[in-house]
Amino acid sequence: MAWVSILLFVLASAPTLAHIDRQRIVSKYNVVRSKLITKETTPLQVGNGNFAFNVDNTGMQTFLPFNTLSSWGWHNDSLPSNGEKIDDYQGVSMLTHGRNVSYDIPDPDLPEASQWLVANPNRINLGRIGLRYKGSLISVSQTTEPSQKLDLWNGVIVSTFRIDGQPVSVVTQGDLDSDSVTFHIESNLVATGDLSIELDFPYPPIHSTKYKYEVFVGVYDFPQNHTTLLQEGSKANTAHIRHEIQEMQYFVNLQWDPEVPLRLSREENKTHRYTLKPESSSTIAFIANFSPQKQAAGSPRVVRERSSTAWNQYWAQGGFVDLTSSSNPKADELQRRIILSQYHVRVNSAATGQSPQESGLMNNGWYGKFHMEMVVWHNAHWVTWGRKQHFGDIFPALYETLLTSSTKRATSMGWDGARWPKMTDIETGVSSPGGINGLLLWQQPHPMYLARLAYQASPTQDTLERWDRVLTATADYMASYAWKNTSSGFYDLGPPSYGVTENTPPIKSRNLAYEIAYWRYGLDIAREWKRKLDQPIPNIWTVVAEGLAPPPQIDGLYTVYEGLNSSWWNDTSLTKDPRSLIMLQGILPDTPAVDPQVALRTANKVGEIWTDDKIRGWGRPVLAINAARIGNPERAIYHLTAFDYWKYLGFAERGGDGGTPPPFMPGNAGFLYAVNDFRTILLVNDERFLGIVLQELDSLVQKHAILSPDQAQILQQGIVPTFLPRSLKQNQWVGRSNRAKATKNNYILKASRQCREKGHLLSEGLSTKQWEATISDMQDPSIPEDIKSPLVCFSRMYGNLLLM
Repeated sequence: MAWVSILLFVLASAPTLAHIDRQRIVSKYNVVRSKLITKETTPLQVGNGNFAFNVDNTGMQTFLPFNTLSSWGWHNDSLPSNGEKIDDYQGVSMLTHGRNVSYDIPDPDLPEASQWLVANPNRINLGRIGLRYKGSLISVSQTTEPSQKLDLWNGVIVSTFRIDGQPVSVVTQGDLDSDSVTFHIESNLVATGDLSIELDFPYPPIHSTKYKYEVFVGVYDFPQNHTTLLQEGSKANTAHIRHEIQEMQYFVNLQWDPEVPLRLSREENKTHRYTLKPESSSTIAFIANFSPQKQAAGSPRVVRERSSTAWNQYWAQGGFVDLTSSSNPKADELQRRIILSQYHVRVNSAATGQSPQESGLMNNGWYGKFHMEMVVWHNAHWVTWGRKQHFGDIFPALYETLLTSSTKRATSMGWDGARWPKMTDIETGVSSPGGINGLLLWQQPHPMYLARLAYQASPTQDTLERWDRVLTATADYMASYAWKNTSSGFYDLGPPSYGVTENTPPIKSRNLAYEIAYWRYGLDIAREWKRKLDQPIPNIWTVVAEGLAPPPQIDGLYTVYEGLNSSWWNDTSLTKDPRSLIMLQGILPDTPAVDPQVALRTANKVGEIWTDDKIRGWGRPVLAINAARIGNPERAIYHLTAFDYWKYLGFAERGGDGGTPPPFMPGNAGFLYAVNDFRTILLVNDERFLGIVLQELDSLVQKHAILSPDQAQILQQGIVPTFLPRSLKQNQWVGRSNRAKATKNNYILKASRQCREKGHLLSEGLSTKQWEATISDMQDPSIPEDIKSPLVCFSRMYGNLLLM
């Protein structure tokens, strides 16, 4: 297991560690395909987070109509045909602690209106660009000798194949700065006029019935109800196609190199197909820019160069993990997944002002809408991998956009503040009705979790002020939602309610364990936020936070919700997915609501019953994080490398069996979050890793000559593992330190890297009073002004690690 220590080499910003050849490592995992793919294969992509173009073996969308998706392309279906009015939908009333509250669940008296609200607006496929051969799209049977490579370092797909024995080469490239895709096609078939480009525009499907997955979005044999119009450009080497679908329109802005002129024509007026071909050349090179506006597409050559430079910068900046020196047989696959996931999230999860849907920009799941309960799993990794600019592009703008509609929702339900939806879009902010959607709780404290990450990345007054309005509205709702149980004297949550796993009876689900612990954490962060802003803290926040019911226990173990008995561990409807109990000491930072010893025992129990065949989606990341937190490195390593069960089909993580198509973005993004969390927390929990780390560093110096002795020493000093105030491991360290004078002499207590290296020197000259003050600081979960971080980190004075 010595390879695990290489996970320490996250080289976010240390100039002394430039010896790692990032380009070599990234390029080692270029995706290479030599067989024809099917609709069940995860297509390769180019894109920028707001836009993605998905390709088959031709580097285009020729024999498989994969999608061109964006963050801005949305459409509403026709209104219900049975006369039901959307405005008549007011939710469904449920008795909630003595009063009727309308929840966003389907109304049985308005089934079509309810379904329309679930499915609308829906994300549209912007168009298909493929190769035509002798007047028709190329078929699979005509395509032979396929060879395709995704060049990760440059963001380029190179595809070669033969059509009727003649070679064809296609280079496909996106643009990180615009919603564009460029193509460079070479073949003698182009010169003969047999090979050309086809652009086609689908009509969105009518979502009158419930279904989750659209591998191919839209239909191409329905020219009615939408129009396309070819418009000449301002220059001879430009053109525009306008596509109108009822209430929305957008443009495909085209441009090609002047020295190789192309001709754009419409196939038939009754279709929406266009052909692009050269006047006389064996080459076709052009750019297609998709935009709500008619605009200049830009030079294909300039965009290609700009895009490659931007991808190079992406890989060169931010966190990096090097496992290539490991002899462990699983290290190579782990490295591959880390690299491909980083490409995958840049293409699918880096939009402006919104979180990705669970299938990213590859296909539509749940009508293209995103899920608010998943925003942490989708996006937290941006901060922890040192790419905070992408995190900042999404937050808090997403919440600011939804604040008005969420405040209106809370008010209509009789609560204060803002009640965040479960499944929504930024166009409307409507909470899509659903039996689970309207009752889910755990998305509500997410702004506090994300604000904490934002502040760790940028501990500034601007960060505090920017997030304050969102956190205030969130905390107001959370305090208002909790109700005082006169029988117990505690503040309770629910019923009706659904928790993380969505498998509990909502009418009985009171005080869901994870949700009530997360509620306490969220209110504590909100109060601390006000302290840092020197603003008054609403009294109700404190009353509710400190008066919340504790997470329920039975026989010294946490249980999913209050009211169960010890036999619940035999209830397969609950134990088939008990991840919420793992999360109490996994992704959730330490909070007074959670007893670490109870959480540890509960995690061990869950480990006995939640077997590999039952773990789905983002279950592996949360299990790895939990194992690291509770001091079980073997279990953490196992879950990160359970490759037989954690499918990663060539390019993207599959969420699970049973119809879930790849990709499943919370899997890729959650995996990255877990790898980074594993790096910082695992080492805190197991003293054996000190020897492993030192052995690996010595090997890199003596055996492999990768590091110089000075670099190894600097690296040791730069590794700063983290744990949280009042944690069990911290308390154990405090106890040992009070008993052993040498501990005080040999260790430095200092803040994390985000705290700009402020901290305390522990030495023989430290007085008892100073020592007690230091220990008090360590156990205080508040954020001291001079440290500006809730985390406390440790390293040994001479560069070795303090491992808890």
